[in-house]
Amino acid sequence: MASPVEFVVEHFNEIVKPDGGSVELLGVEGAAVRVAYSPGVNEECETCVIRAEDLADMLRETLKQHDPSVEQVVVETPPE
Repeated sequence: MASPVEFVVEHFNEIVKPDGGSVELLGVEGAAVRVAYSPGVNEECETCVIRAEDLADMLRETLKQHDPSVEQVVVETPPE
């Protein structure tokens, strides 16, 4: 069975997948969760693609509901 953190990260991966994006859990260090985020592309709606900063906020809020010990989410993106 997946941990609450793994469950939430996989849920967000499914959200960004239709635009070709991905979210991958890199690790949990104390109260911090690190994820890798590759944003997708949506030519019909550029603002529909989640920005890394917004993803961090959404992940943090959702994770706190499933695991109150999570205080920080670090989102790493590939260099442009």
